[in-house]
Amino acid sequence: MSRRKWSRERILEEIRRLQAEGHSLSTRNMAEMGYSGMVTTSYKRDYFGSWRNAVVAAGFDPREVCRRRRKWTRERIIQRIRDLHAAGEDLSHSAAKRHHQYLVVVAISPRFFGSWRRAVEAAGISYDEVSKHEYWNRERIIQRIQELHAEGKPLSHEEAKRHYGALVSAASSPRYFGSWGNAVRAAGIDYDSVRKINRWTRESILATIRRIHASGEPVTNSNMRRLGYRGMMEAAARPENFGSWAAAVQAAGVR
Repeated sequence: MSRRKWSRERILEEIRRLQAEGHSLSTRNMAEMGYSGMVTTSYKRDYFGSWRNAVVAAGFDPREVCRRRRKWTRERIIQRIRDLHAAGEDLSHSAAKRHHQYLVVVAISPRFFGSWRRAVEAAGISYDEVSKHEYWNRERIIQRIQELHAEGKPLSHEEAKRHYGALVSAASSPRYFGSWGNAVRAAGIDYDSVRKINRWTRESILATIRRIHASGEPVTNSNMRRLGYRGMMEAAARPENFGSWAAAVQAAGVR
């Protein structure tokens, strides 16, 4: 990981991001992921005085978030790659090494896949497709949106994020359009006509929570947002439904 200047705010922001992605915040794991500089800076007296204090300042209990991770296996590497792909992460080698350094290092080791391409393809993802993510531009984004529209594919943010995560991520970046809606409009499509506002009912919310839980996915706030269910969570929190996402999960019988 390239050198960066750490401020208190940047350290807290990075801790929260890493925790939301499901990483252990143990000092060993931080070192393995290339964050030794951040940890060392946290120990400075004019910062936090210790890594534990930094984790607490970010709003987490070190006993919960600093636990050692399970050992890497082929299955765990594959699942992590699939999770990142579903979240719209750029899985080209350079981007993955920049943002998920230790995952790449483990995946390309001889005892697992030997190369990042083989690891990505073992996860059922076309490496030729993800390797092109570095070459998005405004024209390619517009062209792809128009192709999907012509094929009759759903282009609501929720559906597009779920099925075309990399495209949505690129389109929404400040470098291009700033939001998915702006990108769709730039493609000459009336975004209001393709927005899909799910009419979530109490029954459909409960059924969806149970289905996702049964699939092995956590139904935490961060993971549900990552999977593209922000709309359902907002519906669940309405007073006429459950009042909060936690109450909806509890009503579904999920701990």
